[in-house]
Amino acid sequence: MDREPVPSAIVTRLLEAAKELEQWAVEHRQANLTQHEPGVLQIFRRAVEPVLGAVLERALQLDHPAARRQRAACPGCGKHRRPHQWRTRQPVSVCGSTPFQRPYSWCPACEQGWAPADNVLGLDLHQILSAELQAWVAETGAELPFQQAAERLERLAGIGLGVETVRTHSEQVGTTLVERQRAAAATVAQTQEAAEPVDTAPELLVAELDGVQVRFQDGWHEAKVGEIAGCQVGNGLPDTEPTARPPRLVAPSYVASRAPVGEFGPLVLAEAARRGALEVVDWSQPADTDPRLRLVGPAEAHVRPLVVLGDGAHWIWELAAEHFGAERTEIVDYWHATEHVWTLGRALLGEDPDAVGVWAEAWCVDLLEHGPEPWLTALRSAEPPDSAAAEVLRVELGYFTTNAARMAYPTFRARGLPIGSGAVESAAKHVVQIRMKRSGMRWSNAGGEALLALCAYRASNRPLLLPVSVPLAA
Repeated sequence: MDREPVPSAIVTRLLEAAKELEQWAVEHRQANLTQHEPGVLQIFRRAVEPVLGAVLERALQLDHPAARRQRAACPGCGKHRRPHQWRTRQPVSVCGSTPFQRPYSWCPACEQGWAPADNVLGLDLHQILSAELQAWVAETGAELPFQQAAERLERLAGIGLGVETVRTHSEQVGTTLVERQRAAAATVAQTQEAAEPVDTAPELLVAELDGVQVRFQDGWHEAKVGEIAGCQVGNGLPDTEPTARPPRLVAPSYVASRAPVGEFGPLVLAEAARRGALEVVDWSQPADTDPRLRLVGPAEAHVRPLVVLGDGAHWIWELAAEHFGAERTEIVDYWHATEHVWTLGRALLGEDPDAVGVWAEAWCVDLLEHGPEPWLTALRSAEPPDSAAAEVLRVELGYFTTNAARMAYPTFRARGLPIGSGAVESAAKHVVQIRMKRSGMRWSNAGGEALLALCAYRASNRPLLLPVSVPLAA
């Protein structure tokens, strides 16, 4: 036979592991489960590293005698060359350090070498960590400070990586995601179609936007967060009704960046397109432009309706107007609107908390049940007690006037639409703040942007199998 039925490298190591397990059992007759677990696990971990390498050699038929004579085509000139020599490669995988031997070819004409087995295994030239281990590193790096991430990987997986290795790989995966997002945004802007396979958000499409401060090396800067989700609409009944069903966001995905709004908008549009925002749901045929000549214009496509929710910041509505079509519905978060009601109450009524409370709560309920018009009428006839109150009134009257159409809460509630942006405010915390606003953290521009992308991608439950060639750090 040309090959062993089972490679001796596999059999030998498994037999060694079996002997170690037997010895462990003899020496730990009185041990409890907590003592057995790490000891047995450590034996298996030591065994699986060389076993995986032997499995790779068997899977690629590198243990077959013919592999010594197998020619491989040069990537440059295409001429087939015999193996120049055999070299050991030792990537670090989820099984630990995984050494294996494979043929290395050399082309004198092109003056370049290559290892065909690396291409089959999907290993880049300088790649040290396997794609799966890179995903593990990126996931833990997105959730924990890099020191803690390294400690968790070693404790749970038995893989010892330096803190700098965890940081480098986490940030490199994030940088790769940033590049992909920018490329997708450019494609969407050019084609007005999704740049990635569409993962359609169910039912009503909702985009919520917010900003959060993150500390960089040159000071505090706003990171913008977008949440794209489906929405199971409510039934429009008052909250006091026993059968009332509020709207609920489902299947959210996220995008986060420190980029200015002009660059952030295309990123949001690209993610919204991936969730189905540019799917055509209807066509309308315009009337004849000239009945005598019977000239008919092109049919007009209608994309999915979209609800845009925000706290009233001007950049949110600028972004929505530039990147989303006429089918959008803009809504100011109701709870942010009520904060402005309370601000006016304190300015107009002074420091009496009881009077301010009764007045503000009554108007908050009125705003919810009747919309902004009665409230605006009251503000236009209000008499501020002093110049400071007059300035507050002027500013707040402008705020409510500008956003009046976005505060048609009775209409929105009757349609079962969400009127609160609590979801994206929560996202600002669990996507960005918990990871990036811990004590003493200051981010470089590149590192911070990479982590924002990584955290948003991870929170979207998207796979992180992204092969990245990064040398192993100390």
